[in-house]
Amino acid sequence: MHYFEAASARDMELFLQQLAPELDAAGARTLLDLYTDEPMDAPRAQDALQAMSAIAEQASSSTRRRGSSRSRDPLMGVEVDLHDPVQAGHFALLAHRVINAEAWCGEGRQVFGTVESPTRVWVELPREVVEKLLDDGRRAGASLTVRPAG
Repeated sequence: MHYFEAASARDMELFLQQLAPELDAAGARTLLDLYTDEPMDAPRAQDALQAMSAIAEQASSSTRRRGSSRSRDPLMGVEVDLHDPVQAGHFALLAHRVINAEAWCGEGRQVFGTVESPTRVWVELPREVVEKLLDDGRRAGASLTVRPAG
């Protein structure tokens, strides 16, 4: 596992733009909890939160119409379609700003998570992918550091 730390929330957004296609390529199931502890001051992030909330509400409504009696908060564990460029963009704007973001591969292998910080996330992907993410993030303009956990 590696921790990526960005100099700012904007730098983290640039990094997450690079991470989204890597998670998609890995077949990761990516989830967001669409709540924040702090008010969002970034208008684009606010718009992304509203858009993802609408997607979640619509999915929840469809599930209820199909007869599911399962009662749960539709804004928790919202799946993000990283293959969709619009939703991938929402992921980059929101993952580090909401109360939780995570990605899972296969059965029970978490490969991405947030750590209650707008500038720090962790990734557990192959070393060459971690190195590529660092290079791509820096080329995109992000000020980043990476260090192994432990």
